[in-house]
Amino acid sequence: MIEVRNLGKTFGNVHAVQQISFTVAEGENLILLGTSGCGKTTTLKMINRLLDPDEGTVLLNGTDTATIPPARLRRGMGYVLQHTGLFPHYTVAENIAVVPRLQHWKKEDVRARAAALMQKLGLTWQEHAHMYPHQLSGGQQQRVGLARALAADPPVLLMDEPFGALDPITRNRIRQEFSELEEFRKKTIIMVTHDVQEAFALATRVCLMDKGRIVQMGTPEELQQRPANEFVRAFLKL
Repeated sequence: MIEVRNLGKTFGNVHAVQQISFTVAEGENLILLGTSGCGKTTTLKMINRLLDPDEGTVLLNGTDTATIPPARLRRGMGYVLQHTGLFPHYTVAENIAVVPRLQHWKKEDVRARAAALMQKLGLTWQEHAHMYPHQLSGGQQQRVGLARALAADPPVLLMDEPFGALDPITRNRIRQEFSELEEFRKKTIIMVTHDVQEAFALATRVCLMDKGRIVQMGTPEELQQRPANEFVRAFLKL
């Protein structure tokens, strides 16, 4: 599904990402885990070309993403941000409808899809569809952000600290809802987090990064039982 080959990115004198490679199979949930500044968000942004790499290649189903127009590439990848990135002057319904409208869905299909996703994520059309982001709680805003990313049913979902801005109780509740939602189980997901518990709860595999490099990659069990070095043991507090 997604293959990253020798990806690198430099900002001035800072080597943010250095020669990293990995593959993500269809239906897999890969978590990019690490401390702030380790290169995980930069890596995520290079996958959908929010940033272009200085070196290396990203392949989507065997096609070099550098040959795909960025707008078309991004419409095929849902993207969820920590602070939701909702358009403040759009209602909830309008925010969710952004990508389907760009893809020229019929108006009735857009509304039906938005209403269905809202219901699955604990929101109702009657109460929430015509509200604006500032009228919602943080947890509700995050749910709208998830619904918007899912609206056009993209096969790939990129998530950058999607629960990081929430209080611990709301964060745990939405994370649990996320893991149980059928919509997400059908996706190929790459998610960024610095939270070890979150990574181990959601990941098929974990990619632990430090200083722009991959330190260890494997299932949560493999990292816990066979840490590659002292950094892994210290980060996971083993």
